Amino acid sequence: MKPINQYVKPSTYTTAITDDHNGSIRYNTADVRSKTEAATDVSVYVAALVEAAEDHLNGNDWREAAMEATPCEFRPAGSEATGQQIITMADRTVTFDPRKNWDNETVSKGEVLAGSVIFTEATDTALVISHRATILDHNLIAGFTVQSLEQTAEKMLRDIEYSAAGKIAGILSTAPSTEVFSEAMPTGKPVEIAEDLIDILTMHINQTVGTSLSDFVVLLPVSLLAVFERAAHRAGVDDLEDLLGASVQLYSGTDYGLFLLPKYFTSLSYREDGHGDVWRIQATRNGAHQAWDIEISTVVDIVANGKVKVKLTEDGLQTETVAFPMITNVKLTA
Repeated sequence: MKPINQYVKPSTYTTAITDDHNGSIRYNTADVRSKTEAATDVSVYVAALVEAAEDHLNGNDWREAAMEATPCEFRPAGSEATGQQIITMADRTVTFDPRKNWDNETVSKGEVLAGSVIFTEATDTALVISHRATILDHNLIAGFTVQSLEQTAEKMLRDIEYSAAGKIAGILSTAPSTEVFSEAMPTGKPVEIAEDLIDILTMHINQTVGTSLSDFVVLLPVSLLAVFERAAHRAGVDDLEDLLGASVQLYSGTDYGLFLLPKYFTSLSYREDGHGDVWRIQATRNGAHQAWDIEISTVVDIVANGKVKVKLTEDGLQTETVAFPMITNVKLTA
């Protein structure tokens, strides 16, 4: 055995002492993980995942995709959601809470004439989108690949999108400007079900805010995706948006039915932070569980409450602002 002062400190991870009885001892004295063993280093995985999410969610690509999917705005920090003022396209009678006019008459219905202005404002409930994933060290100790990292990122973003849309559907299902209809769930082959659902949506188009399905965004439960995709394949079109002739947003979670959101009357208003970012992505070390916690969050207002003035007296001198039905919610019953 050498004197202790003759031992040289290992300089790289390849240095090892092997003993026939006690196995081998491996030295890791240099900062070699990020360069030579990145594929087994959890911190490298987390850093790459956060960077990819940051680049996508706070980049122009995501904003363009968001605006293509649903009408939306990205407003500076501290500002309010932008309401809209749009002219109605057709006459319509609306029902509202009974109001008293000057003649002490109770009025519960009023006619909205074509050319009247609809004001839209944010719903009473804003949506906080917040998702957290915990990445345990021992799940990645065997290594990972670029492809598995990409698949994880894509799955996380899709889950967030569908879940957030589901929360929006829940808010819209009880919004004052939502009209609810019940229809029997079609049965039969996927093509037959899809065709019947398209017929149902077409028959419930609100002619005041749109004249065809292309004027709407269809909020669709993800459980119906396979049905519409199969029907699209049989019809020889690329996807369900071509089949429907309308923009489609899928949602997961509780099934609230199908929604028709008028493109020109509703929007989502995302709040930017002081740096101009819509999404906040954080990675925190969870020492108690030997893991990393990744949280992705944002806040969005739903500009979907329609208001319109109706006459309470024949001469039109007394008017009242009431909720205007713009969004159609078709609930499918067994």
